Amino acid sequence: MLNRKRHFTLLPAMTVLLLLVGLTLASSGSVGAQKRGNSSTPTEAPRTPPTVVLDADTAYVTVCARASAQTPSTVRLTATTANFSTGTLRYTYTTTGGRIVGDGANPTWDLSGMAPGTYTASVEVDNGLGRECVAFASVKAIVNECPPPRPLCPNVVIYCPDTVALGQPVTFTANLSGGTPGITPIYNWKVSAGRIISGQGTSSIQVDTAGLGGQALRATVEVGGYNLNCTAVCTTQVPDLISSVRFDEYPDVRFNNEKARLDNFAVRLQTEPSARGYIVAYGSRRGRADAGRIRGGRARDYLVNERGIDSSRIIVIDGGYQEQLSVELWLVPPGATAPSPRPGVTHEPAATPPPRRPRRQR
Repeated sequence: MLNRKRHFTLLPAMTVLLLLVGLTLASSGSVGAQKRGNSSTPTEAPRTPPTVVLDADTAYVTVCARASAQTPSTVRLTATTANFSTGTLRYTYTTTGGRIVGDGANPTWDLSGMAPGTYTASVEVDNGLGRECVAFASVKAIVNECPPPRPLCPNVVIYCPDTVALGQPVTFTANLSGGTPGITPIYNWKVSAGRIISGQGTSSIQVDTAGLGGQALRATVEVGGYNLNCTAVCTTQVPDLISSVRFDEYPDVRFNNEKARLDNFAVRLQTEPSARGYIVAYGSRRGRADAGRIRGGRARDYLVNERGIDSSRIIVIDGGYQEQLSVELWLVPPGATAPSPRPGVTHEPAATPPPRRPRRQR
């Protein structure tokens, strides 16, 4: 009975021992598996390739064919690179038209003389370390036909005189410079007064100024052929009409009365020193010969000798013969026309002059 109890007690101890060994082996296998998993090497991340972007100075480029100095025919290019880590960058450009001026990242694309169309510029950039360090890019430009040139008016200048001789024609002359070349100008003149007497349709005209004393004369020229309003204006002043003034007229009066008339005339001549005095004397057809010349000479002598008027300012005109003797005193300003004998007088006295009456003493 004692032996049976001892055998029954050992069985649980064996079971515990077996369990401990199993746990130990399981733990060892798990650790080994963990160590085998940690022993693998991590994968290196791939390197980003280099890039280049080629831009023009405008997003949409339009260049006029056969461009002039006012219409530029060049495009500014800009090459922007990234991810080139080492080495010196080299830029190689190619185009389907035009030429590249300059080098590096900012050259100029010259499209002068190219026909209308679309052209491409390309760039290849490398750093000299092999094909894996090369990048490509391109940009386009559009060349359009030039629009027809806009016509330009010439510079039109009219030359006209500052002073005009009274009663003489005035000349106006147009001078052209600049404007659209190759056009034959057509001249059309207009004047504000007077009459164009010659030159209409040409670059120079003459205008009659008769009856325009004291007026402003304006000439306008319209230059045709340019499909534009090409005009110019020039104005000149026609002087006032200066006329001789008949100051006095008297018949055959006594000399004392005549001297009073001549005194008034002398005062007027002294107040207008630039004017001249004209004496037009008419003899009677039935009086003595040369009566007009004699009476005019006597009046002149009085003005010069008694009134002190310069002799060069006094002019005597023998008016001829009329029914009664008379004397006219004229004041003639500078530029005025000198008086002339009135119409209807004769230059010969009557055939048989009457007998002379005795001259009364004065």
